Amino acid sequence: MKIIKQLLIGAIVGFIIAISALNFSTIDFSHYAKPAVICLFSLNVILLGWSLLLCKQIKQLHNTELTGEEEDAAGELKYKKFSDYSLFAQSSTVLSFLALSFTLVCKMDIVLVILAIILLIVGYAFTAYMIQLMKFVYPDREIPPLSDTQFSEKLLEISDEGEKHIIMHGLYKSYNLLSIALTVAIAAAVIYSMLSQNSQLFSIIAMCIVLLLVHGKYILTIRDK
Repeated sequence: MKIIKQLLIGAIVGFIIAISALNFSTIDFSHYAKPAVICLFSLNVILLGWSLLLCKQIKQLHNTELTGEEEDAAGELKYKKFSDYSLFAQSSTVLSFLALSFTLVCKMDIVLVILAIILLIVGYAFTAYMIQLMKFVYPDREIPPLSDTQFSEKLLEISDEGEKHIIMHGLYKSYNLLSIALTVAIAAAVIYSMLSQNSQLFSIIAMCIVLLLVHGKYILTIRDK
């Protein structure tokens, strides 16, 4: 029964990809590139502004004298706000990179290229500041510097058992999602290439290499434990 469900889901996803690729193959995306870049810029500004607001709120909670249940509630709130900050900052970086790709591929005005680069740098700065912000969320822990070659291992070591379980659960779900998303993206690129006569072979090869690296890293990591 489970196999039948998986086959049905696969067939539905494949049908959606085929229909989408058929429609997209007739669209000239160059006409929509500039409005898309402007929209990406706007989203970036919103995300960065929201991240800055969350950063200030976390610091305010850290500097507020609390005891007992109020302190526990503030600690939980700081964690949630820090998670939102991480999501917004990293999303901003990805969208900035996408905007920069648009400006370079479509050979847009140099002003738009410079703006995309600036937003990308700011996004990376906000992402890097996550380590500093963690010190306000976990003031009683020794957060390793980002330059540490064993940063991930040390960060995992200072987490308690419950947090380690949550981290592992999130990483495993992310690994599965990445595998599925890359496979769907490869299939979509193949169908788009066939229907539009616009070869996406380089992108297909690149995504396949990434998929191999992801699977290989995961299997070798758990194999050596």
